[in-house]
Formats: sequence, structure tokens, C-alpha cells
Amino acid sequence: MKLAVRRTYLGDRVCVAGIAGDRLVDLRAAHAYQLSRCGQDRADAIVRAERELPQDLPGLLAADPSLGIARRVAEQAEADAARGDLPAEILWSAEPGALAPPVGRPRTVWGMTGNYPRTRPAPGEPPPPARSMTGFLKAAGSLTGPHDEVIYPAVTSVVHPEVELGVVIGSRARRLTEESAMDAVAGYVIVNDLGSRDIGETDNRNTGRAKGFDTYTVLGPWFVTADEIPDPHALAIRFWVNGELRQDGSTAEMYHRIPEQLAWLTTALTLFPGDVVSTGTPPGVRAVVPGDKLRGEIEGLGAIENAVVPE
Repeated sequence: MKLAVRRTYLGDRVCVAGIAGDRLVDLRAAHAYQLSRCGQDRADAIVRAERELPQDLPGLLAADPSLGIARRVAEQAEADAARGDLPAEILWSAEPGALAPPVGRPRTVWGMTGNYPRTRPAPGEPPPPARSMTGFLKAAGSLTGPHDEVIYPAVTSVVHPEVELGVVIGSRARRLTEESAMDAVAGYVIVNDLGSRDIGETDNRNTGRAKGFDTYTVLGPWFVTADEIPDPHALAIRFWVNGELRQDGSTAEMYHRIPEQLAWLTTALTLFPGDVVSTGTPPGVRAVVPGDKLRGEIEGLGAIENAVVPE
């Protein structure tokens, strides 16, 4: 199942993507429609849908990590779509700029550093040794949608984008083991983790400000449930700037796989439903400037596209 968040005059709406062509199916509205079609009073159906389906992904996962009701609604909506039986009032368009981050406002967004080789070895050379796990917290205010403009701050001159696989947590997680860690994973998103290298150097290599500017965490285009990604460690991951392919790698290149990362991280942090762990980026990172057009893709997760604009 793919869940997107659509900005609307009603506020942000969680929607199902990929079942009605290029339209998004409003999850709550679809649930109310299905209930009323089965004979429930329309007003009561709306109240029940709002009660059973919280308004954002962290709430949905906290209420039910398996997303059982959401899945049933999505399955029925997909069957209705196949018959041409979806009413217009439960559909939204998905034009660029209309999508918000699919994870809402998580409590924690963590970024891993040094989890891929910086460069690939020449033929016949041994791979570089794995680096120790390290990472940083991303400011919640840095989150932005999959097609939003990325703001190039006036105080920086070296901005690096990094396309990464984001892991979305499904249930409260503390002191996970490598054996149990994947049970806590609800699904995945694409992350463009931007950072100002010069600001980091100015701040004694502290990444708080450097990685925390507004729009420096692009997420989307939708949240994809874990059952749709059989092996998250075998996904093609690519990034273009103005049509030039800069990163062309695979999540298979990670030094430390997702279970190891989550076990390590949760020795210190409690992770909550909807939290995001961004797992690092393959080689090829280079600076961007205002006017650049960015595109990131991860196999099975779609694509994000953003224009870089000056502050």
C-alpha cells in the first residue's frame, strides 16, 4: 500500500496512491463512503471514519501498526476503481506542489552518516573497510514535500543533496535486537537529506544547523508499506541534477544494514510510530546551486523532484 499526504482546503489528508490512475483516494472519505454504502447513516459514517482513521501517518501507525483498517479501505477502493465506481468527492489530484511529506510530523528524524563507501574501488581493488556507525538528528522543521522548492540559504555557499532510503518506524522501539529490528519497520520513503558543508565546518563539524535548514529534508512521494519491498537491501538508488546522473548505486552497498542500524540506534533513542531513519547515501555527492533541478529515485518507491531556489 502506498499512502500520500495531499494538501487541501480541509487540511492535510492521508490518501491512497496508485489505485486510481493519477488520482489520490482520500482514505477517510473513502471509509465513510464505504460505510454509508453499506447502510450506515452518512453523518455517523463520517464520525466513525474520523475515529477509526487518525489524520496522519504517525497516528495511524500508533493506533494500528498493521494498518488493518486502512488496508481494508484501500483494497475496497481499488476494487471500486477497477469497476469505475469511485465517486469524485473522495478523489484528489496529485499535481506537483500538492503533496506534503507522507510521514506528517514525526517525533524523530535520524540520519546515518558514512554508511556507504565515499568512492568505489577500481577493478581488482578491495572494498574500503566499513566505518563505525554515526549519525545525527534532523530538525522536524526541515521536512518538506516531494515536489516543493528547496530553499538555498543566504548564509551558505556549499549545499550537498544526498538521496537516501528512509525507514519508517511502525511501533514503539527501544533496545531492539538485530533479529527483532525489522518487526518495527512499517515501510519506506525516499529522503533527500541536504546539508550545508560550510556551516558544518563553521560549527566545529556539528550538523545541527548544517542539516536543519528549512526544506533540507525532502520526503516522499509516498510512504510504501514494508510488504511491498521484499528486500530493502537490494534497491537501485539514483540521483540526477539538471538531467546529469550523479548517484547511481544500490542499497546493497550499505556498510551496516537496517537491522544493525536500528539495534544500534535504539540503545540510546526510543523511536515512535512514524519516526524516520535515513540510512545513508551512495557515492557521487556534489554541490548544487540555485536554479538546479533535482530528481531522486529509489526502486519501488517512486521519485521526488525539487527545484533549488535562493532564499
